[in-house]
Amino acid sequence: MTVTARTQIAVAVVVEGDRVLVGRRSHAATDAPGLHEFPGGKVEPGEGPESAAARECFEEVGLAIRIGRKLDAVRADSSTGPIDVIFFVAEPVDRECLPKPPFEWRRVTALEPHAFPSANAGVLGWLKRHHGGS
Repeated sequence: MTVTARTQIAVAVVVEGDRVLVGRRSHAATDAPGLHEFPGGKVEPGEGPESAAARECFEEVGLAIRIGRKLDAVRADSSTGPIDVIFFVAEPVDRECLPKPPFEWRRVTALEPHAFPSANAGVLGWLKRHHGGS
């Protein structure tokens, strides 16, 4: 029996008050085309998931962040095989820094769960409970 190694994906859920940093994947993307996402990507060899989430956010968005606690860990499948997606809550270091497109600040109350990959369901619920207002 062959065991397929699971790729770790680290994701930063960057929160600022009642807003969260969200981007939209290209319609040409292999996985989850056209769906919304939080910044993140593969954990490189010798790198911890927290560091990977911060690095990916800076590379994709141009935003330096502080990583907080782990929010969720989800097993999923991608076009390249099985993945473990690890979500971390984060906050911007510089609140005045503007994100690079396609990322933008979105109000948590405006997020549509069906517009995200299903692996994000737990995080979206947490955002609504803790940052969605009354």
